[in-house]
Amino acid sequence: MRWDGHHEEIDFRIAFGFPWPAMGSMVEAAVKTYIDAASERDPGKRAAMLEACFAADGRVVSRSREIRGRAAVADEIAKLLADPLLVRVRVLSVIETGNTTFRFRSVVERSDGKNFEFFDAGEVDATGHISLVLTFAGPLREAADA
Repeated sequence: MRWDGHHEEIDFRIAFGFPWPAMGSMVEAAVKTYIDAASERDPGKRAAMLEACFAADGRVVSRSREIRGRAAVADEIAKLLADPLLVRVRVLSVIETGNTTFRFRSVVERSDGKNFEFFDAGEVDATGHISLVLTFAGPLREAADA
């Protein structure tokens, strides 16, 4: 802990001289691959991308449902990409990563003008695969003044 009471993140790889890559870079690579997979139209390439970045038993959890497993996530992405109104999936923010965590904002843009904004946060396991995504649809409302 620093003198001002805040905790500092310790990179144990460096502290103990381990040669593997920083977990943060593994997190960033997994998340970028996951985002790219959401726009990949070729099913074979998309499957390979998801295998590289998403745990076989990983979960995507929203307010109303849970998608469990890489295969189910692949099916949901295929449904999204099959929508004839889909223009693109676009990232709206930086991809912020921690040692094992991430968050970012995105939007699904449609040709009818109905765009859907999302906030995703999640966790990457020790193998560099996304194990959990918490996804929230729509922007947050402003807090009422107290």
